Amino acid sequence: RLERLQRVVTKLQMESGLCEEQLNQADALLQADLRLLGAGKAPHRAAELERDLDRADAMLRLLFNDVQSLKDGRHPQGEQMYRRVYRLHERLVAIRTEYNLRLKSGAPVTAVTVTQSVPAGQRLRPELDEATLRYLQDLLAWVEENQRRLTGAEWGTDLPTVETQLSSHRGLHHSIEEFHTKIERARADEVRLSGTEAPFLPQTSSKARLQHLESLQGFVSGATRELVWLDQKEQEEVSYDWSHRNPSVASKKDNYS
Repeated sequence: RLERLQRVVTKLQMESGLCEEQLNQADALLQADLRLLGAGKAPHRAAELERDLDRADAMLRLLFNDVQSLKDGRHPQGEQMYRRVYRLHERLVAIRTEYNLRLKSGAPVTAVTVTQSVPAGQRLRPELDEATLRYLQDLLAWVEENQRRLTGAEWGTDLPTVETQLSSHRGLHHSIEEFHTKIERARADEVRLSGTEAPFLPQTSSKARLQHLESLQGFVSGATRELVWLDQKEQEEVSYDWSHRNPSVASKKDNYS
């Protein structure tokens, strides 16, 4: 068993290094395109960047599974490997978020796009310039995307799945909290645009899901401990020598009564 777990550690060390290289490559592409955007040129590495991020995402899912097997096996390096994979996940979320908010916002705003962003029957206010609209549109798209992820997120039915979901969601929640100032700016812009203020749903939903996952983890963890205890007691009874040859049967009887 220990040899098997040690092989998992070796695999994690190697594959987390590969995942880090993938993220470095994605970040380099992002920064290169942002420099082009800053110079007034069109970015052209978006498709390659998205592929790199998707690859890193797929790698991280497998890494989290391996980490969970270490934690289940109580391997001494389980927590260390978890922190390493979690940091990679945080970096993936940060790069993807920066890509969505900064690079995608460099796309030109068309008349159709602007019209779709304004409630029916309202005109654009003159102080709301193109840059502000573009920023607001992409931030709202990010909000909607993450709200969909939160609404459609599943709940684990066993301890490893719940803990994996909790680890993954903590990364997403951290990203949502990090952009709180941007959300406040978007709120102010939206008030200028429509005269009404919309709540930031992902922050509320994310906080609620985080609390529910932590509560679920506590419950499932406690239930798992009880089931392990019950199984141990059951094994004791099943393997007990109940024949008349066992001198302890009488005391066993007294204990039951």
